[in-house]
Amino acid sequence: MTVDLTDIDAYLRDQEAELADRDRQLPFTEAEYRDRLTRLRRRMATDRLDVLLLTAPDTMCWLHGYTNRWYRQHSSTRFPPVHCTIVRADDERTVLIEPAYHEQLVRLTSCVDEFVGVEGFRGEPTLTDFVDVLTTELSARGGPYGRIGVESWSSVPNPAVAGTVASALTGRGATVVDASAAVRGVRRIKSPAEIAVIERAQAACDAGLRHLHANARPGTTELEAWNLLMTGVITAGGEPTAMHETVAAGPPMPLLHGLSGRRPIGAGELFHPDAAAAVDRYHARLTRPFSMGEPPKALTRLTEIAAGAYDVVQSTAQVGLPFRELHRALRAYFAGSGAVDGWAGGYELGVSFMPDWVGEFCWDIQDEETEDVIEAGLVTNFESCAFVAVVDTVVFEESGPRFLSSVPREVLVVGDAH
Repeated sequence: MTVDLTDIDAYLRDQEAELADRDRQLPFTEAEYRDRLTRLRRRMATDRLDVLLLTAPDTMCWLHGYTNRWYRQHSSTRFPPVHCTIVRADDERTVLIEPAYHEQLVRLTSCVDEFVGVEGFRGEPTLTDFVDVLTTELSARGGPYGRIGVESWSSVPNPAVAGTVASALTGRGATVVDASAAVRGVRRIKSPAEIAVIERAQAACDAGLRHLHANARPGTTELEAWNLLMTGVITAGGEPTAMHETVAAGPPMPLLHGLSGRRPIGAGELFHPDAAAAVDRYHARLTRPFSMGEPPKALTRLTEIAAGAYDVVQSTAQVGLPFRELHRALRAYFAGSGAVDGWAGGYELGVSFMPDWVGEFCWDIQDEETEDVIEAGLVTNFESCAFVAVVDTVVFEESGPRFLSSVPREVLVVGDAH
C-alpha cells in the first residue's frame, strides 16, 4: 500500500498553522504579572540575590502563567526535570528554559519575556543538555554569577538534578542559597484579582458538595461519591486540585488522608467529602460531615461545636491582631464547649499543581509562640474539628474575616427519602 505523503504533509502543516493561530489565554492581565515580578525583584534586592532560578510549577504559573501537566517530578532518569525561569536583579526580562518542543505551549499559557528551548536526542534533553543551556544563558547576560537563589523546598527538580545544577553553578563562582521563603513570602498576600478567582473556585466547590448531597444514596461507594462531587465541581466551572479530593466513610482522621475506595457507604454511616476545587489553579476548600440517614444526636452536637468556632474567628480575627491571640480565643472556646481534642487552624490557599501542597503559611491554635499577625489579603482554609471536620475558605480583609462558602455548617443528611 502506497502512503500519500503529500496529503500527510499538508495535514501536518494545517495542524501547525491552526495551533500557531490560537490566542494566548492568561487568567490575569499582563499588568498583574508585571506587578508580581516587581515585588519579587524588590525582595531579591532585600535578600541580596543577583539571580533567582524558579523551578516550582506553582511559582512559575504565579509569575508568568505557564501551565503544563508534566514537570517530571518523579519520572525516569531518562527524563530529568529540565526547566526553570530565570529572574535577574539587573534585568526586567524573564527567561523560561524548557524542552524545545514546549515552545507553543509556553506561548499559549505564559507571558514570559523570552523562551529558550533545550534540544535533545529525539527531542528529549538530558541533564547535561539542560546544564549547558542554563550556564550559557547565565553567562551571556554578563558579569559574575553572584548569589543565586533556588527553590530548595520545591519537589522539582529532584535532589539528583538539584545537586548537579548547584555544582555547575558553584564551579563557575556562584553562591547558591535557598530562596524558598523569599519567593513564597511575596506570594502570600493575594491581590483582588487573585481573590476573585478563589471566589470562583469556592462557588464550584460549593456546587460539587450540593451535587453530592442531592445524588448520594445508601450503597454509593466512596469513589462514586467522589465522582458525584467532581461532576458538580466541573459542571460549575471548577477543576481538579493539587490533591485527590477524598470522600471517606468513618472517622475523619486518619481516613481523610487516605484515598477514596470502592467501599459502599451504608445506611447510618458518617462520611466526609474533603472537597476542594480550583479555577486557573487557584484553590478553595470545603468540608462538611454527611450522614447516610438521620444522624445521631452526638454527631449533630459535635458539628454544632465545630461550627461555633467560626463565630469566634468572625468576632476576633481583625487585621493587625497577632495570630496567637486568635489561637488563644479558639482554645478557650473549645475548652468551654465540652469537645474532646477540639482543634482549629488553616493553611494558605493560592495557586498550586499536583501532587501535593497549597501555599506556605500555616496557623494552628496550639501555636503560642508565633509572631505572625493577621494581614489583609491573606487567604487560608479554616479547619474546625471536634471529631467531625468543618472546613471553609476565609479571606482576611480590613473589614474582618470573610468566609466564602454558602453551604450550611451542619450535618448534611442524605438517603432514599432525601
